[in-house]
Amino acid sequence: MDKLTARSTVTEQFAHGKPFPVTEPGFQLSELPLHGIIRVQGDAKNPAFQAALRTAHGMELPAAERVSEVGEARLAWAGPNEWLYFCSLETEDESFAALKRALADHFATVTCISDSRVSFIVTGPDAPDFLSKGCGIDLCSTLFRPGRVVTARFAGLPAMLMRRSEVVYVIYFDVGSAAYVLEWMLDAVDEFRA
Repeated sequence: MDKLTARSTVTEQFAHGKPFPVTEPGFQLSELPLHGIIRVQGDAKNPAFQAALRTAHGMELPAAERVSEVGEARLAWAGPNEWLYFCSLETEDESFAALKRALADHFATVTCISDSRVSFIVTGPDAPDFLSKGCGIDLCSTLFRPGRVVTARFAGLPAMLMRRSEVVYVIYFDVGSAAYVLEWMLDAVDEFRA
């Protein structure tokens, strides 16, 4: 497998002269540089499949719309019988190989998709208000708590939204949508500028 290097997908030309990243007192928006993303597909109800994932990375299979974490690594529910494993680029090859080995004897698929996604990190107390402009998910802190993840439409596009902590959200899109998404976000962010 070719070794990826950390890079930014969002280029200055996508911002059309608007400041990016956005840093305001109650709101910050920036690109999360490339990191490892590995898609895992298999039978969630199969105890042997669950045990194999535990063996590979010491993580329990997360329930629907949940995230399991061990250190900096995360395993997020992406849909029925599908999860995304997030890790650093430095550990991507090792993580991919461990998952392939652990699931070799199971009806399962392991695919590296790191370079097919662009991700944005949205932080600060105004983050839920900003994100609500793009999707219909109720981001109330009692419903969409840290450790939750949803797949939904954001700005009319398929996206995965993860809440990492009280004021930190990460939103993932297909990399081909990067220019459109950034333009949409920079228009939507105007009301949050000081």
